[in-house]
Amino acid sequence: MMREIVEHYSKGPIRMKDALLLTLWELVGKEISADQLLRRIVDVMAQELGAERATIFWLDHARKELISIAGHLPEVEEIRVPLDQGVAGEVARSGKVINISEVNADNRIWRAVDQETGYHTHTMLAGPLLNPEGGVIGVVQFLNKEGRFDRADEEKLEELSRQAALLLNETTLSRAGNRAEPELELGAHFNRIIGNSEPMRRVFKAIRRVAPTQASVLLRGESGCGKTLIARALHHSSTRSTGPFVVLDCTTLPENLVENELFGHERGAYTGATGRATGKVDAAMGGTLFLDEVGDLPLTIQGKLLGLLQERTFSRVGGNQTHRADIRVVAATNRDLETMVKNGAFRQDLYYRLRVVELAVPPLRERGQDDIETLAHFFLGEFSRRHGRSVHRISAAAMQALVHHPWPGNVRELEHCIESATIFCEGNEILEEDLSLPPSTRVSGNPFADEPTLSELEERYIEWLLERHDGNRSECARILNIGRNTLIRKISNNPFDS
Repeated sequence: MMREIVEHYSKGPIRMKDALLLTLWELVGKEISADQLLRRIVDVMAQELGAERATIFWLDHARKELISIAGHLPEVEEIRVPLDQGVAGEVARSGKVINISEVNADNRIWRAVDQETGYHTHTMLAGPLLNPEGGVIGVVQFLNKEGRFDRADEEKLEELSRQAALLLNETTLSRAGNRAEPELELGAHFNRIIGNSEPMRRVFKAIRRVAPTQASVLLRGESGCGKTLIARALHHSSTRSTGPFVVLDCTTLPENLVENELFGHERGAYTGATGRATGKVDAAMGGTLFLDEVGDLPLTIQGKLLGLLQERTFSRVGGNQTHRADIRVVAATNRDLETMVKNGAFRQDLYYRLRVVELAVPPLRERGQDDIETLAHFFLGEFSRRHGRSVHRISAAAMQALVHHPWPGNVRELEHCIESATIFCEGNEILEEDLSLPPSTRVSGNPFADEPTLSELEERYIEWLLERHDGNRSECARILNIGRNTLIRKISNNPFDS
């Protein structure tokens, strides 16, 4: 899609380098909050139009009013405009651009806004934000104390508004806005993190509270529940968002390489070390270091990590010089660290250093039917486009199977399930038989005689995955979004594995 945008705007009336989409397109792939994206859109649009102030209003159909969700409104937190009032209300009703060169001479102006903000508007330009079907989803409004907006500005506004709407619709944030209370829903969400359940709302609230701090964060949750996305959201919502986000997967490296990967080495540190090499800590300077599955970190390295967290310094392997570490550490685990501490497998002092703030990421089965359905439809759209398939629907029976499956592999398991079904289904609708779910968990299949435990479900799911993929442990680990070593550890404790 990026190539299509470049081609379109290189031919259009707006210079390619000035296009809003090209300026902000990199944000579409980041786990930023709706507030951040909307503020950036407002700033860029105001700059393009030479406006002193700009505001995006979101249309609340249920309450028949417009609610300010981003803008240059330092005097007030929020403005609500009834649909039957003001220029913004008329734009929302008509779907057309309105340009007013002298507001004092126009009776369409809703003067309560200037009275509330104390800003003395002289000239105003407002236009609609449209969804892909052409319906009004909001209004963008620009103000100046002097000068006038001309016809060229009107044309530019129409184009920028279209770009802004397209940008929003290319994120997952537009799905949050299609609710009864969009002004509450949209601002609370983060791009690429789909969910509107109460457990996910608690996660969003925690991100917004914790992200601006420098505190270390420990993310707890099962494999595949989205801990990496949450870690990215913490980074992109922090004061370090312009810095790097660097990941160290603690499950994928042999014990003798972990220290080198984390801290780097000096020349001559060991045979074959012909030069200095930097590690993940160096790479994360000014940003965030994410330690994925930190519970798998060898004891020999835990002490060095503790020193990094305590002193904010480190030394490379084979070196004596101490280096400052300007990083924030976010860690994640699916393991029972408390039991590991009791058993001496994890350092207690490191445990407390990591969990200055602890954030629990809920498993998919606790997020409810709405989140499962929303995720399933999202993945269907993504994989239909990616694989060139014309699959548009999920049958009622298939959706019931998805809703009733316990999802031991969580969101990642659902993602792979929908991708497989999208590829192999023969029509334009996913049927229950297209789903790569263990037969024993399907609604129409043979259910467990007794209610299974999560451990039993995980064991049987791993057994089924191994059988389906001819014992390929690397592929199964990829599907489960865990390291191969973690999978091997689970298999060794699996009585169903032969």
